Amino acid sequence: MTLKVVGLRRFPVKSMLGEEHERLVFGPRGVVGDREWALRYADGKLGSGKNHARFRRTPGLLEHYATYDEDGQPVITAPDGATLRPGDPRIPERFGEGVELVREGESSHKDVSAVSLIGTASLRALGDLLGDADPVDVRRLRKNIVVETDEPWIEEDWVGREIVIGGGRGGAEPLRLRAVQRVKRCVMVTQAQPGLPTDNRVLKTLTAARGMCIGIHTEMLAPAPIALGDTVAVR
Repeated sequence: MTLKVVGLRRFPVKSMLGEEHERLVFGPRGVVGDREWALRYADGKLGSGKNHARFRRTPGLLEHYATYDEDGQPVITAPDGATLRPGDPRIPERFGEGVELVREGESSHKDVSAVSLIGTASLRALGDLLGDADPVDVRRLRKNIVVETDEPWIEEDWVGREIVIGGGRGGAEPLRLRAVQRVKRCVMVTQAQPGLPTDNRVLKTLTAARGMCIGIHTEMLAPAPIALGDTVAVR
């Protein structure tokens, strides 16, 4: 089976819903614009789906869509249809006193890595573990790159290896990543979002069967644009 890219996603605001793309541009920090913005509380913690030394669990984030406008500014669409931009006074009204929508500074908004990746066979395998007829919905797992695979969990065997995606068209260089570790999941995979109900089975099943892990984190070796249908090679 030839490995190829079948899904590309970018999340402009940390822990909010994001965008599907046919093509994405990558830079040194990962997908350009990915998790570049976040809600920040007055104590410096970032709005998230979980509590952590750096994050504060903020209910309702997965009910908000985030995208970029034609000027490259983030736009949040709330469940009631309101659109929010940086500096909007309705942001602290909705999320708490002192909360601001801020661009990433010296500290990364990302939990671990530049780019996350998962294989389709792993999505099917988790669906089987859950006893479902369908694969688990990839939207729960918030990965940047989805690769068509025929062997469950095969991407975990890529840790320590180089992943080369795309390139070749008109002499273009490929995207080069190095797989660094499995992705340890958190309570966000259980939370409801539009079209998906709350499902506490997901994290319980991953904990029991896979050490809470699914998919891989990668680090950037050489950034380049990639598109749906691009081939994937592992070295």
